[in-house]
Amino acid sequence: MSDSVSITMRTYLSMTYLTSAALLAKKAHDIESGSDWLTVERARIPEHLAYSTGAIMLSAAAVEAFVNELFAECRDAGAQNHLRIPPEKAALIARVWNDVPKVERESVLEKYDLALRLLDLSALDRKSDTYKAVDSLFALRNMLMHYKLVSREAGKPLAEQKLGDFEKKLRNFFPDSRLAGPGAPYFPQHVIGHGAAEWSVRTAVAFLDDFCGLLSAPPPYENIRPTFVTR
Repeated sequence: MSDSVSITMRTYLSMTYLTSAALLAKKAHDIESGSDWLTVERARIPEHLAYSTGAIMLSAAAVEAFVNELFAECRDAGAQNHLRIPPEKAALIARVWNDVPKVERESVLEKYDLALRLLDLSALDRKSDTYKAVDSLFALRNMLMHYKLVSREAGKPLAEQKLGDFEKKLRNFFPDSRLAGPGAPYFPQHVIGHGAAEWSVRTAVAFLDDFCGLLSAPPPYENIRPTFVTR
């Protein structure tokens, strides 16, 4: 009777999402570069929308996947987890993940806070620029995912448009799309572009860098960081 060997593998999609988001942001930049709403090829506008929207969605997905991977990694790898979480803490995180089903239904940032509490570390700093940015990233992702059709008056210059509080906040984070016409509504036409796509990737990476810093662990994506370029 011959001995058999079992091989297992784990796929960390958070890293794939980050690389994919950066690639899409770069493609959005290629379309916007040297063009504006007058000169861009009409056929490229849907392509630009797809690249920009995809980068935003995948950046948020990367942050969400990362914390789920942390819990699952502690369950499956124990002391061998790649974030260098001590064995006893990894076991605690694994038990919570397995035995408390509602954890999976918590919001993304609440999961990060829970992980920090289980590790006896300080909670996320909700007043930090990094936290405010990633919180806004999820809000933007939700606006796109659960889009609600509204009627907006067209033809008004952006300076004369009445923006909501969240729209005003977004304007502080990234530049408008170069492909938005002067009378187009701010959301989504001015929002969905390379500026938002690039900001989304950088926001996700900055948040995860800070989180890994709280764990005193090197980011597991350090070797692929060069793939996060967005232009």
